[in-house]
Amino acid sequence: MVDIEVRSRMPGTSGDDLPAVLVRLAEDRTTVRELIRRTVEEQIRALRADTARRRRILDRQYLSGNDLRTQARNGAIKMPPQAPADPDVTTEVGRAHRAFSRGTFAIFAGGRQVVDLDEEFALRLGEPVVFLRLVALAGG
Repeated sequence: MVDIEVRSRMPGTSGDDLPAVLVRLAEDRTTVRELIRRTVEEQIRALRADTARRRRILDRQYLSGNDLRTQARNGAIKMPPQAPADPDVTTEVGRAHRAFSRGTFAIFAGGRQVVDLDEEFALRLGEPVVFLRLVALAGG
């Protein structure tokens, strides 16, 4: 068994990053798809105590570029106003897989960026994995 720390970062935010989580894997090799699945499960577990904050953070981390453009045309990017429901793990994992495939966030592990959901890679004990939310630069 290997425990890997996964950190999620979003440039330009303060305090609304997803919490770092410890992901337990059966061996030191995994696929990007499996790492995302296990990470989202742990993130949801870690955030269960604060439902509103959890929903806001998950929406911000995995909101699609199309969602952002649509809302920006209306003058503001807003999170859903309704009382947040407890997220369905399967739905959130699928959402995260799609976000990764679209390039909404990048994953860095073992000193390099992993780029394909089915890519298998080795994890090193004590070396964190980083999920980095990518943000388009103004004017570009």
